[in-house]
Amino acid sequence: MRHLFLVNPTAGSYDRSHELVQKISDQLSGLGLHWEAQVTHHPGHAAQLAQEAACTGDDVRIYACGGDGTLNEAVNGAAGYENAAVTQYPCGSGNDFLRLFGPDAPRFYSLSELLDARQAPADLIDCSGRLALNICSVGFDARIGLGMAEFKRHPMVSGSMAYQLSLVKNLIAGIHRPYEITIGTERFSGRFTLLCACNGRYYGGGFNPSPTAVPDDGELEFLLVKGVSRLTVARLVKRYAAGASSQMPDLVTIRRGRSMVVECGEISPVNVDGERLDGRTLTIALSEKKVNFFFPKGASWNSSATIHRNLKN
Repeated sequence: MRHLFLVNPTAGSYDRSHELVQKISDQLSGLGLHWEAQVTHHPGHAAQLAQEAACTGDDVRIYACGGDGTLNEAVNGAAGYENAAVTQYPCGSGNDFLRLFGPDAPRFYSLSELLDARQAPADLIDCSGRLALNICSVGFDARIGLGMAEFKRHPMVSGSMAYQLSLVKNLIAGIHRPYEITIGTERFSGRFTLLCACNGRYYGGGFNPSPTAVPDDGELEFLLVKGVSRLTVARLVKRYAAGASSQMPDLVTIRRGRSMVVECGEISPVNVDGERLDGRTLTIALSEKKVNFFFPKGASWNSSATIHRNLKN
């Protein structure tokens, strides 16, 4: 078994790559494991390294040492390879996918827990050719989250300040947009605040649009949030973030299925596990590929969603 650590030097607030590689070396020294750490150098590099490791045919466990974007790249590289498995050794600012493990999420910070782990196949979202393990969205939330990068380039602008500046900019630009949406045999047309496809449960630093999503049930959960005014959006976002989407049937339409096609009125930014994709026509579907994900023994991504569904039923 090979253990490959993909270290993203841009994850977090500063470059910790040297410190992290040394920490990995200290903890693995003397264990007799076949391991290596590679620091990524450009966008897409982690996906390339993960695929190169997977396509050898040898068993490999890939540790995405970064945030959700690093995990997304590792997943894109390892997807479809039965001999490969991925996990996240969290070093980023969001680490949203891991939140669905509930109280066991902090265990991912322990390398010893990840070395002694079980694995399970996870579904993936195919968003116009780009794979996502967690969540894809288009609309107000995607424009805010992806727009933060513009403001982060300026000196003295923190992450929270970048969010606030992007929020103000997008409030001025307008909250909702026209979309034509097809889910199965249903068609929806009109102005929507945002559209979301969920395989996981959390994104955007803790927003919980889909408390019942499970990444191995062969379905996706789609949320269509109707267009609202600036006066209404704060109340909507607060409840949406808190996992109360199902309690707002007048504003949020929820469907479960395998695919959704979105026709945007213009080329729009799409959030794909925190990474940006631009498109006018989006096909968001359950991928034919899966990826093996490994996690600490005793942890599970199923328990809280099962309880939530039973309470609803």
